[in-house]
Amino acid sequence: MKEAINRIFRLLPVVLLGMLALSCEEDPDKLAPMRMFTPAGDIQSQSGINQVKLTWNPSLYTTASSGATYTVEVAADTLFQSPVIVSVQTDTAGVVLTDEQLDVRTKYFARIKANALGDRPESHWVTSNSFQIRGEQVMLPLYGPDIKATSVLLRWRPTPTLTRLVLRPATGDAIEVALTEEAIASGSITVGNLQPNTFYNVEIYAGNRSKGFSSFTTAMETMYTTVLTPEDNLQEALENSASGDVIGLEPGVYSLSETFKINGKKITLRSTSGNPRDTKVNFKQFDVEGEGAGATFAGIEFDGSVEGADYFFNFVGGAANFGNFIVENSIIHGVGNTILRGNRGKDNDYKVNTIRISNSLVYNVGESGGYSFFVLDEMQFQRLELVNSTFYGIGRQLISWAKDLPGAPVPTILIENSTLANFGYRDYPLLDARGNMVNFTMQNSILANINSAGGLDMIRVSSTGSTVTVAYNNLYNLTNGEGAALIFPEFAQLIGNTAVDLGWNESTTNFTLPAGSPLRTASNNGGPVGDPRWIY
Repeated sequence: MKEAINRIFRLLPVVLLGMLALSCEEDPDKLAPMRMFTPAGDIQSQSGINQVKLTWNPSLYTTASSGATYTVEVAADTLFQSPVIVSVQTDTAGVVLTDEQLDVRTKYFARIKANALGDRPESHWVTSNSFQIRGEQVMLPLYGPDIKATSVLLRWRPTPTLTRLVLRPATGDAIEVALTEEAIASGSITVGNLQPNTFYNVEIYAGNRSKGFSSFTTAMETMYTTVLTPEDNLQEALENSASGDVIGLEPGVYSLSETFKINGKKITLRSTSGNPRDTKVNFKQFDVEGEGAGATFAGIEFDGSVEGADYFFNFVGGAANFGNFIVENSIIHGVGNTILRGNRGKDNDYKVNTIRISNSLVYNVGESGGYSFFVLDEMQFQRLELVNSTFYGIGRQLISWAKDLPGAPVPTILIENSTLANFGYRDYPLLDARGNMVNFTMQNSILANINSAGGLDMIRVSSTGSTVTVAYNNLYNLTNGEGAALIFPEFAQLIGNTAVDLGWNESTTNFTLPAGSPLRTASNNGGPVGDPRWIY
């Protein structure tokens, strides 16, 4: 009996395995045909001016002669809850979609499946990441001073097929402007009747096909505290102004024959025309003193040669927290020593938020030979920005912050879309921050014709805690005065820079980029490098 039971236990696993095998067998009549394999891998996109090419890996176990085909559908959302805009079939693992099928500069998504082949049903869908057609770009970059409160001057490359412009505000109805033959020939038009302080997208068309785009925000309308004419006494008006006053200058020539002290107040001096070529101030010097002092100057030519100016901004007095110092859409020239001297106080006595020069032309500063363009030693500052501007003949060095200031906040220095030439005959001609930490960025700019005093370093900053990014600039004829090329620190990020010789010398004052120059499209956004004023 015991032996019989043992035999049963020995046979039990075999019986169970047999039953399991029988339970796993499928009825051949119930087997579904195998699907086509879903296209393998990610869907790649290659964007062009007027088309985008999508490619993918073919379904597994298919060849060019297998007869496999694919369906490609395109929609505006990745879940395809919006209508399918394009649906095409192809017998290759790729498809080209054009601007006749899709809007340019608009994000789309594609889904792709392998179609049924013989007795094999279609595959599942595979969905792409977003893609778009890059679109043609005939519009030229906007120049800041051309953007007014209620109008804008738009420019484009000569294109005879253009027909219209469309301006789309953030809210409200779009504005369509038909282009006349005269506007098409000149490559520019002024559009008026815009709303102040309003964001607009603008697109230019040939028929219904987009040929370019841009965007801008109109300026705020200026509310003047007082408006002066050349017959009025500017010196007296400034002395009597209160903090926060906005003084407007009608076109003409004004005189500040004595140093004006910006003492503990914020002032704004602005031309009513917005044109520095028709509003000029012959100045002696602007001293800055006292808590909260700050200044904004806009749309004015400042000439220091008539009154013998030594400084533009000259910080004096005891410790203070100053405001911002902004110069925009202006011309400054004829300053003997420096544009800004901030080293008269003790360490960290003077604290400034932002120093900014934008859309301006600055030249013949520092002809005495003993000063850097910015003398910031002993001063704390948060930001220093040079944007959309031109600087030439500006002294021995661009920025001096060469006194170690332990505990000072790490400032940001930005040089963007600016042209700088013919200066720098001292070591570290671009920036000397000694052992201080700095976040330094120079991008989309032109730096040319520097002959330093013998050292090879373009800048000096702390290698610990600093960032240095030099990207998409044209850098040429930058030497130590003995023919050796100047260099940036080893830890600097150098990206996409070029060295196109533009033929400029120490006498050059017109920095227009030649027609067809690769520098007209060398920036990180496909536009020009350097000050935009030199492409028109």
